[in-house]
Amino acid sequence: MDQNVEISYKLELLYYILGILSSILFGIQYLPQMYLNFKRKSVQGFSSSGIIIKLVGASFLFVNSWLTGESMPIVFYGLINVFQHTIFMFQFSIYDTIKGATKYLPWIGFPIIPFLIGLQYPNTMFITNSFKPITQLLSHLPQVILCYQSKSTTGVSLPSQYLNFIGGIAGVLSMYIKNNNNNNNLI
Repeated sequence: MDQNVEISYKLELLYYILGILSSILFGIQYLPQMYLNFKRKSVQGFSSSGIIIKLVGASFLFVNSWLTGESMPIVFYGLINVFQHTIFMFQFSIYDTIKGATKYLPWIGFPIIPFLIGLQYPNTMFITNSFKPITQLLSHLPQVILCYQSKSTTGVSLPSQYLNFIGGIAGVLSMYIKNNNNNNNLI
């Protein structure tokens, strides 16, 4: 029985390490994109609609996980997502002169909405918890459409995509370990 406890402890530690690694990779995934936008002084080729969709999902993830007392890797992941998408909203408002800068700024305050919903209607979290995975999938469509229409990926940082992919794998492994360790089915 001691061996099972030790294995369970090691798996729990691996879950946290992979979760933090995933959060860090997701946290830094957009640094190359932010730098590219800054260096070019442009967001042309980078979809604002996709980032707004991601901000909505990230806001619900962060607020719901914090309000329900989720584990630190989950809360940290949500917080990092909200922060990085907020930076993009600032970049869109500074560099997107064609569409008008001010239309992106209200999105910076969006995380207040999930917070108020979570406090006033906590029984809705079983629905709002699905917003992050849904928006994560849908958020890529505007970028794909933009690249297809322009017949170019100019404006999209490839290193950001690699970090996103590796972070996703670490996150999936982390969740797999957590679920199976809790059910004692991993080994």
